[in-house]
Amino acid sequence: MNSAKLNRTAPSGTVDTAFVLKYEPLYVLTDVESDLFSSIGPKVVTRESYKRKHFLKVAEWKAVGVLPRLESIDSGDIDFVTGVALDDGTPNHLRLPLLQILPGVGVPLASTLLTVFNPKKFSIMDTRSLSVLYDYDLVPTDNPTSMDYQTYRKLMKSLAKGANCAPIDLYRALIAYSRQSED
Repeated sequence: MNSAKLNRTAPSGTVDTAFVLKYEPLYVLTDVESDLFSSIGPKVVTRESYKRKHFLKVAEWKAVGVLPRLESIDSGDIDFVTGVALDDGTPNHLRLPLLQILPGVGVPLASTLLTVFNPKKFSIMDTRSLSVLYDYDLVPTDNPTSMDYQTYRKLMKSLAKGANCAPIDLYRALIAYSRQSED
């Protein structure tokens, strides 16, 4: 979906508590996504890197189109690159670009890997979430490759704080809203 399909005058109000309360319950949480955040995320935190199988599970959920390419990445490379990207000493602005070193890892998957690792600190950035924020005039683009991730992450944290929810709940509300707009 791109923002051209949405009615530019449709949104009224703001992305706030009422928005999250209205749209987040409409988001259908899959078993795979539930497992990512309840089981795999804590394992990644403990290990401080992604195991190949956990990396591919995230890709299976977020980047199925490039899954064959991702399956060809060496386990040692996944462990090393994700370990550096998730290390406490790594500056936040370097985390996403580090993950993108892995062949086939784009902004949406890299941001998802970070979010599964720490959903309170990071947020998934993809075309759907950006399209809604763009329609509300909160970001300058709906293209993940043209949007600065740190700016997006800070906006999502700020909006989530204002809506009294976690960034992942805000993300889910944005996705549910974008799906409503398709109907």
